[in-house]
Amino acid sequence: MNKQKNSQRIWSSQFGHYVYIALLILITSIIYSNTLDNTYHLDSVYRVQNNTEIDKFWPPIRFFTDVRTGSTNPKIAEFRPLMPLSHAINSEIAQFAGIGRLAGFHIGNIAIHICSTILVYFLSCILISGWGGTAGPEMETIHFRHKAFVAALIFAVHPISGSAVNYIAARDLLLMVFFFLAAMLVYFHMRMKGDTIYGWVSSLLLICLAILSKQAAIIAFGLVFLFEWLLAKQGLLNWRLWLRTVIFSLPTAGYFLLYSFWIVQKNPSDSLRTLSGITYPLTMLKVHLFYYLRNFVWPFQMRALAEVEMVDTVFNPAALTGLVFILFTLLAACFFYKRQPLLTFFIFAYWLLFSLTSSFFPFQFVVTDYRQYMPLVFLSMTFTLLLFLWTRKTVALTIVTGMVLYFFLSSWFMNRHWKTEESFWEQSIKYGARPLAHNNYGLAVTRKDPELSEYHFKKALEKSPYHIYTNINLGMLYLRQEKTAEGMKILRNVVRLNPNWALSHYWLSVGLKSVGQKQEYVSEAKRAADLDPRSFRYQYSAAKALQDAGRYQEAIPYFERIIKINPAYNMTEFWLGFALQKNGQSEEAIDMYSRFLRRKPDHVQGHFNLGYELMVVKKCTGAVEHFNKVLELRPSYKETHLYLSRCYKILRDEEMADRHIRKYREK
Repeated sequence: MNKQKNSQRIWSSQFGHYVYIALLILITSIIYSNTLDNTYHLDSVYRVQNNTEIDKFWPPIRFFTDVRTGSTNPKIAEFRPLMPLSHAINSEIAQFAGIGRLAGFHIGNIAIHICSTILVYFLSCILISGWGGTAGPEMETIHFRHKAFVAALIFAVHPISGSAVNYIAARDLLLMVFFFLAAMLVYFHMRMKGDTIYGWVSSLLLICLAILSKQAAIIAFGLVFLFEWLLAKQGLLNWRLWLRTVIFSLPTAGYFLLYSFWIVQKNPSDSLRTLSGITYPLTMLKVHLFYYLRNFVWPFQMRALAEVEMVDTVFNPAALTGLVFILFTLLAACFFYKRQPLLTFFIFAYWLLFSLTSSFFPFQFVVTDYRQYMPLVFLSMTFTLLLFLWTRKTVALTIVTGMVLYFFLSSWFMNRHWKTEESFWEQSIKYGARPLAHNNYGLAVTRKDPELSEYHFKKALEKSPYHIYTNINLGMLYLRQEKTAEGMKILRNVVRLNPNWALSHYWLSVGLKSVGQKQEYVSEAKRAADLDPRSFRYQYSAAKALQDAGRYQEAIPYFERIIKINPAYNMTEFWLGFALQKNGQSEEAIDMYSRFLRRKPDHVQGHFNLGYELMVVKKCTGAVEHFNKVLELRPSYKETHLYLSRCYKILRDEEMADRHIRKYREK
């Protein structure tokens, strides 16, 4: 009888997990179902949209050996190999499944977030059941799984998570959090059941994967220290505490060694942040309370490139208020330590996970919404634990239901701001944003409202006069408005100020082409391609410019650079075949046209050009086949009959030759 009861209890426990996991998957899928056609924003353009390195998966090792596979912009090409690797896998899956590439990336982000949400649930289960201080009647009235579910649900649906899920380039953060949580789950489970070699190896390996996703995971050893000190009750003088912390710091040490001896040499722009005065940390005291925690309660002002007034004195009221708040939460955590050590752990963990990106280490952008994504794990747990500690069960459930519904609806609403570039940047400038946001909004509305676009470009230049993108965008706007002198002056000045940046030469070439200065246009297009040989866009532009100028032999190497990496890029194979054909390299042209037609078997001009070149080398049987294909696809292509007539004459079929010449001469 007892065995039967135990069996029923085990089944009931497992079934409860299944129900909660199913609900988390369902609710999270619903809340982000309106994101699938949200476009690319910010770094997503360089890391994903224009990054041809992720168009193919093989060979995957290149993502670990070549830093530039992560971005077309070298200034943000950082060593995060799992991000481009996952995007390449995503591309392959989307192509196989027959779904759009953009939707595929969004589905990938949602899937990773769902996996992290499930990990938050199990992590909360382990922590609350093992170190939550609950037993007896408490376990019967408010089971630890209910609290774990609430914490995971808040993490799943909150708009803070939406800032990472919507942002395609935040794949590095999503992967890091997933591997980080998996590592902590394995470690905490091991500490509950007993140390094993498998547990240690697995948790350390998962932290290595987290660091290879995004470097903020180097803080993992700090979380282990807090766990051992606050929950495992290892005293500060206990050697086991420090041994475990040191072992868990090995992946961090390994990253710094890799950084010092390899990453810097491969990509000098990937530099660690260094301490720069007290302005940044003082500003962080303010933004933690008045920006990040405000976002948790009132997320509707979340935005990209938010403008933040920097704090340069310790007597700033906002900074002092923020400092008092942080100290208060830490003192409160200490106060709870004896009765609720888990609550103490959650609060300390929250501030620890924020410490790398929002403390003394200055970043270019002072506040970024998705930085709160990983700390949100422990903020959700803290909120849930406090709620169930201080209120009755019915009151707690009522508040939870209301809060989850509020977060759900606010996320659904905030997702819409990511729909287009216009909606995205309109949200930003509405609540106060940096000059770059004005530039991006101006660019988003430039076709729709040129006057509004010019206003925001100038607004951006008021605060950042030498910003390269804004100057380029304003110059191109003037050219479209036929203000040629003003536009060309700006574009030439951009090149003068940034002579070694391919971007400046590329846009000058575009401007020169639009005003008919063909010779200089070709020169600038070549310069851009030579400065950045990894950019397919620049290579293609230079090759086409040279080809249009009749310099076919010079165009060939630029096309070939693209072919070596991605033959399917644009119409590269066709145009390379054309350049080879014009350069008298018939056999090479025939081979390139044949390769192109294997991918695009219904391309009319491809069949015509291949047929013509086969005729030139006296392979008329093959030429006839391709000319006939032209007529099948486009019967009105009369010139085809002329060359078919010539081919049949060579093949000594006078009847067919006469028939086609008559069709050619028909009006």
